[in-house]
Amino acid sequence: MDYVENLSLGNSKVLILKNALICDECQSEIEGIYISKIIEMSETINSFMYGDESYEFIPEQLTNESDYIPKKVGNYQESSKKLPVSKKSQKVDMRSIYNKITKKIIGQDDAVKTILSTIIRNSISDSCYTKSNIFLIGGTGNGKSETVKQIANELGLPYVLEDSSKFTQEGYVGESVENAINKLIIEAGEDITRAERGIIIFDEIDKKTSNGEQSGVSTTSVQDSLLKMLEGTTFHTKAGKINTERITFILIGACEETYNKRDKRLKNKGKIGFTTLEKNDKSEATNPRFIPEDLIESGFKSELIGRIDTIQEFKPMDVEMATQIINNSEISIFNLYIKELEKLGVKIVMNRDEVVNAIAKRAVELKTGARAIRQIVVEMFKNLYTEVLLSNKSIKQIYHYNISKDTVYDNNKYELCKKEEKQ
Repeated sequence: MDYVENLSLGNSKVLILKNALICDECQSEIEGIYISKIIEMSETINSFMYGDESYEFIPEQLTNESDYIPKKVGNYQESSKKLPVSKKSQKVDMRSIYNKITKKIIGQDDAVKTILSTIIRNSISDSCYTKSNIFLIGGTGNGKSETVKQIANELGLPYVLEDSSKFTQEGYVGESVENAINKLIIEAGEDITRAERGIIIFDEIDKKTSNGEQSGVSTTSVQDSLLKMLEGTTFHTKAGKINTERITFILIGACEETYNKRDKRLKNKGKIGFTTLEKNDKSEATNPRFIPEDLIESGFKSELIGRIDTIQEFKPMDVEMATQIINNSEISIFNLYIKELEKLGVKIVMNRDEVVNAIAKRAVELKTGARAIRQIVVEMFKNLYTEVLLSNKSIKQIYHYNISKDTVYDNNKYELCKKEEKQ
């Protein structure tokens, strides 16, 4: 008898027949298998979100009968432990990964949790229908792309970060979005199976909206090129055929116009007839989170946004968040400079609260997010660091270096202070 395909639902195979009738009892059984699979996936995600420490994460590359040979390919490092044939899964403590990332990405806990759980679900799902694509919105330097990179590295998933501004419609001068697929395959060590579980990030996607001054060749036509890719299609590459239906696509943008549309929606929430949305669904009209209509009204095509399941905002950096980043992040550039100078035999003397507060306030004024902190710190230590490298050993043995809030604005304002003699 002819059939269309074998459909995998959990550990079961369902044969879809042409021109065949399925009795109610069999139909109920099929639906029951599918629903149970969805419930199982939901429980897995909930266990991560609400306290279960670990689960069985089964990378697809470990499901064959051959030994897993660790190697470094692309932008991630596989496990250094060789797994025996009998062991087909790795125990991954997802709570630990979440905690590890939030020690580096400060003040964006909700965003980290959403992105991490979504990528997990995409990775463990047996069905492409449960895969979600993500849209991240927030100002520059707020940790959007860094969060995704940290998660991909922790999970051992290949990823590609693309600057959307270089893309044009296929056939025109510029780069085609399809090149991102080839780059992902390279990052996956030309392993198609691994690439099909990878991540492609399109940064600055808001530059491809219809609100810009550029032509459609480099804006809305680029959005059109993304449609089939996000939904799932097959590409023929040198390494073989690759299907995109399980690849996690993440669109990133500052989306200033989208903020304007949301603000307008919230400002007019009490007025009758503001939009069709408000007439039909007042709860959506008063929703402070971004909704699809905000993106569509700011120049994104409805067909593209229709392929995005998760919209996540990154919080703007204020003085409090900047202070936490400077003091508490494991990758704080300020703390790294202090440690590096200590290795050179130099102690930095300061009123830490006063200096950190000055850096935080200045960073917020620059409006470039956490990148501003790095710029400020590098500049304020530039002359001091150079002097330390050029100074003789006796100076380091006798003196400390004193900095203040004035050093934040003028990197020449630091001074030597004599070490206190031991009592």
